[in-house]
Parts: sequence; structure tokens; C-alpha cells
Amino acid sequence: MHTTIFKFGENSPYVLNKRPVAQEINDRLLWQAMRIAKIAEVGRVLNDGLVVYTPIPAYLSGPTTLEVYWDFKRPLR
Repeated sequence: MHTTIFKFGENSPYVLNKRPVAQEINDRLLWQAMRIAKIAEVGRVLNDGLVVYTPIPAYLSGPTTLEVYWDFKRPLR
């Protein structure tokens, strides 16, 4: 299992403009997973996706720090 911390301050567009944050977090997690995976397994990571254990809010009501726990759907070799 992996953990990633996301910090959204007062000046973040996700706080100021009430932009949806869930898709942004999922995209960032996918990029991080591809960096961790070996070159030959990047395609599998893209096809299988990730398991995110932490509930991610759709919108933020104020400055927030989220600690997101996630893992690959299938273990890497």
C-alpha cells in the first residue's frame, strides 16, 4: 500500500473557485503509480487502474490536507 499527501491551501483554485478535486487527485495518483511501475508494467497500470482506500471529497470547503492511501489493483512483479 502507498500513501500520498495532498495539500490544498487558501489560494488553491480547488478552494477559491470550488473546482471539483476528485478527478485531479485520481489523475495525480495515476501519474505517481506510473512513475513507480517498471517500464514494462505501465500499460498494465493504465488498463487495471488503482484501488483508492481513502474517500475523496468531490469539493473542498476550505484549506485541506488529504492523506490518500492507494495501491495497484494487481501487485507489480
